[in-house]
Amino acid sequence: MAGTIAACGRAGGAVWPLGRLFHYSPPVFARSRQLFATGMFAVDAVTIAGAWLGAYYLRFFGLGLDAPLGVPPLRLYLWSGAVLTPTALLVLRSFRLYRSARTGRLGFELLGVVQGMVVVAAIAGVGSFFARGELSRVVIAIFFLLATLALSTVRVVARAVLSAMRRSGHNLRHVLVVGTGEPARMLLKKIRRHPDFGFRVHGLIAADAADLGQGGRSLYDVPVLGVVAELPRLAEEHGAEIIYLALERREWEAEAQALALLADSTAAVLLVPDLSQAFRLNATVEDFDGMPVVLVTESPEQGWNAVVKRAFDLVCSGLGLLGIAPVLGIIALLVKLDSPGPVFYAQERVGMNGRRFRMFKFRSMRVDADTRGTGWTVKDDPRRTRTGSTLRKLSLDELPQLWNVLCGDMSLVGPRPEQPRFVEEFRGAIPRYMLRHHVKAGMTGWAQVNGLRGDTPLEDRIRYDLYYVQHWSLWFDVRILFLTVARVFRDASAY
Repeated sequence: MAGTIAACGRAGGAVWPLGRLFHYSPPVFARSRQLFATGMFAVDAVTIAGAWLGAYYLRFFGLGLDAPLGVPPLRLYLWSGAVLTPTALLVLRSFRLYRSARTGRLGFELLGVVQGMVVVAAIAGVGSFFARGELSRVVIAIFFLLATLALSTVRVVARAVLSAMRRSGHNLRHVLVVGTGEPARMLLKKIRRHPDFGFRVHGLIAADAADLGQGGRSLYDVPVLGVVAELPRLAEEHGAEIIYLALERREWEAEAQALALLADSTAAVLLVPDLSQAFRLNATVEDFDGMPVVLVTESPEQGWNAVVKRAFDLVCSGLGLLGIAPVLGIIALLVKLDSPGPVFYAQERVGMNGRRFRMFKFRSMRVDADTRGTGWTVKDDPRRTRTGSTLRKLSLDELPQLWNVLCGDMSLVGPRPEQPRFVEEFRGAIPRYMLRHHVKAGMTGWAQVNGLRGDTPLEDRIRYDLYYVQHWSLWFDVRILFLTVARVFRDASAY
């Protein structure tokens, strides 16, 4: 920590007097954020206007496209651009793109740009309709691509420049952390991992004297300076611009005391909730009629995530069913010729949010298999048919579940669904078991590509399923699908 946080103590080689820093730095901090936001606002305005005029030029002069109705006058696009630019800025502002993003993720900011420009393009399309087609839809499409690319590039470059400045000791923020427990430890770990955030942590503030220890105490080489009762004096001495309250839940009285003592402070005060004992799934802070509420557990498949995942499932399952239709027909014929009974086997399973559905498979067992036992399959299971043994070994019996994916009951990737009776049994015996139902059940999953199929330890499978739920992303799904092809079809545990 000394090499990362303590080394960031100088801004441009100068050390400010502590009293002057306390009295003037917070307003400078606030003003610098406002200036940066204003600068980004102005740059975005120029970028959007330039993209609109650039789209006009490319459509009618640069790309060599035909213009059956002739080239519209430039003044039409100048006037429409004068309306579209402030509209676009207001839309981008509604996606919170002009707030301080020092600790925010670049991916979320770029996603906000894309979402905002989709809305702007839609507004422009509506305007084109009411303008009776005088605004070219091709221009709008080119504008969307140009503006999205340019706005994203501006943010990538701005982040790179600011990160370089902070790593060299400029544009720093002076920080105190109230707490010495696990929340404070996690916060310091993240600060140390991201020197580009530009935080200089001067010290920790203990909840009470018992946490100070004898001869001084430190955490990640950050000293404990005092107790909460001394917080106003310590904030002034160290010129604190940001104060994090990272106390454990049992220290709620110290938190209340710190908030009271900082009521008239010019420093920014941030609360770090103690969620160290909770399983956090897509944790966010929501506004409940003006009251902030910490949402600890929610499905990651919400909002745009749900749209992206569902679109991916629809395209892949639809193309998959069309592409392998001949294979499905051959397998169906083999199943029918091998043993009497139906081609498909449908079984009730539990999916997302506990909703039950019928999952389809090619029948790989005898018709009377359920009378011989309804547990999981084991190696050399006597209930299997000859064709079924091969289908299960190659996981081809799972292919009809593409229909479940197309209908929305399942996803291509997710925890494997269980029968209702197993769910009722496991939810009382295995901690956090039901959290796997915060996402759609999948044809394949993170547990399966790691060899946890069939008669394997359930606790291990649940651990891998919960890891997937916590770390879901579209690229994670794609990775699992590739691993499925590479591993599962040759997996020795597939029986």
